[in-house]
Amino acid sequence: MNESQLSHLLLSISIKRDEMVFFAETRGINERLTLKASQELDELIISYQKKLQNEINKSFTIKKS
Repeated sequence: MNESQLSHLLLSISIKRDEMVFFAETRGINERLTLKASQELDELIISYQKKLQNEINKSFTIKKS
């Protein structure tokens, strides 16, 4: 994964966060759409963290050799 892909994932996280906040403000925090957006945001954040950690591990392994 390169920086461009990580940046795209960060953009997706930002958009999903805005969507979740919009649903929470307009429909309530217990609304199905709010909860769905929250779960999708969680998945995006976890994906980003895993990919970033993999990149860090690769970088460390290459430098260590």
